[in-house]
Amino acid sequence: MKNLYTLVSKGSSRKGHILIIEDDPISRDILMNIFGAEGYTVSVAEDGSIGLDKMRREKPDLVCLDIVLPRLSGYEVCKAVRKDPEISSTPILMITSLGKKEDIVKGLKSGATDYISKPFTPAEVLARTRVNLEQKFFLDSLKDRTRKFRLAYEVLDTTTASLDLKQILYILVEKTAAVLQAERCSILVVEGSWDVDKNGLKGTVLVSHEDPNLQEISIDLSKYPEVVKSFRTGDLVVIEDIRTDPLMEEVRDLIEPLGYQSILAAPLTYRGEVMGALLLRSARKGRSFNEEEVAIVRVIAGASTNALKNASLYQMLESRSMRLEKINEELVRANQELEFLSNIKSEFVSTVSHELRTPLTSIIGFSELLSEEQVGPLTGEQKEYTRQILRKGKDLLALINDILDTGRIEAGKIACRFKLMRLQEALNEALSSTRHITESEPQVDIELGRDLPEIEADPEKVTQILVNLLGNALKFSPPGSPVSIRAKLIEGRRESDRSDLVQVSIADQGIGIPEDLQQKVFEQFFQVDQGAARNHPGAGLGLYIARSMVELHGGKIWLESIHGKGSTFHFTLPIKQG
Repeated sequence: MKNLYTLVSKGSSRKGHILIIEDDPISRDILMNIFGAEGYTVSVAEDGSIGLDKMRREKPDLVCLDIVLPRLSGYEVCKAVRKDPEISSTPILMITSLGKKEDIVKGLKSGATDYISKPFTPAEVLARTRVNLEQKFFLDSLKDRTRKFRLAYEVLDTTTASLDLKQILYILVEKTAAVLQAERCSILVVEGSWDVDKNGLKGTVLVSHEDPNLQEISIDLSKYPEVVKSFRTGDLVVIEDIRTDPLMEEVRDLIEPLGYQSILAAPLTYRGEVMGALLLRSARKGRSFNEEEVAIVRVIAGASTNALKNASLYQMLESRSMRLEKINEELVRANQELEFLSNIKSEFVSTVSHELRTPLTSIIGFSELLSEEQVGPLTGEQKEYTRQILRKGKDLLALINDILDTGRIEAGKIACRFKLMRLQEALNEALSSTRHITESEPQVDIELGRDLPEIEADPEKVTQILVNLLGNALKFSPPGSPVSIRAKLIEGRRESDRSDLVQVSIADQGIGIPEDLQQKVFEQFFQVDQGAARNHPGAGLGLYIARSMVELHGGKIWLESIHGKGSTFHFTLPIKQG
């Protein structure tokens, strides 16, 4: 598998389409010349209203936007763009003659991605443009790859979720057409042997993505030379341009009026037996199916073959005693493919998380320098902005660490490094790490038993347990409401050996958890406050990680909660291990 960096780098090296929204003809011509000389596709608009209309029609990769414009100002254009889901992710490079900081801040608050002050130099314009385009192409590539891998995963999941052949095959072609942007995606089967005289070769279209209620249609396969070739070679056949490919010569007059340009035919074969074909037709001008799309189609073709074969086996269930064994073979194969895709997902998440954590650490570090005024005094407003950057940066870093920890837990790659430690030290670390969660200084009441001894545990993981539970309590507590932490020594039994335990309890006065949801709070990605309007951000991984860390120590974790009145999380840790 090609690594993520290589694929993204290839995508980010292409030139983009730039829309210039500028009413000054001299500035507009200068920008056109700068971008044109670099090979960018350029379009222009003379006022804000026309520019906004062009963005919605042309979907440019980047917009160079003046602030002072007729009809709609640059600020108003920015706000309109960020509210439109079709163009909201478009980077906006604001070019302004307004030199005051408040004008620049206003532009960034309105939705501008970056800014350049007039007068500008070509080098500065091109440098800012390249940075913003590379970021856009990087994100576009991640979204596209994520969408395609999700398709492959869903396809494999579909083939094991139902025995309704028509339903399975329609879901396959519908998802494939949507993700690969095909004008038509269909699955056909062969009637009889495919290697008869071509004039007698018949097939049946079972499903086509544009019509879920399509009745089976008989076709003459001699008019589908790309399908016949895929049967003969046993491999995918890609027709990049039907107008020039010699294979399509005899049927070109039939297909060309339909507006298609590229065709991909994938044979559906099972142990050497040709069952049918997955057929995609696309009208994308100047671009055929790329390597990644071809790889995705191979997975989908395999899933389609499995679906067809499973349906055939199911029909013979009553007459053949070997049905169960063959189904198990197919399920094992499907599960292996699912495991492969799951590993791809884990690798993808781990790579992206590591790549994000490096620049984020720098952002947090520089924000701390600014907030401590080590590079100069700040105004009250600047201090607030810096504090928000630092707070959100720490939240994002915690989320990335949670994602990485979850992956390591799932892979069984987390082990404890036990040594004697004091609970107070881990608690101090947790208090320091969670100060940014609330707007004001958090109120935490602590009561530790005087007889608490040192415990044999992993200090880093105990701190992480406390950070996750304390952070959860602070996040769900009303402003000004205290969180309490209690720790005591109790006698306990851990499986076959005796060991005294330390029990820690963290209580809040927050929203509480309904009784029917209390068993789910320690599951991955579960959130009590769900839906688009939820008020408490987070990925739902903190309690899952806390439970995993407690169990690694041989302890237990549980919850007591009254909906609307608050929650108390308890966990125990053995004094000694082993």
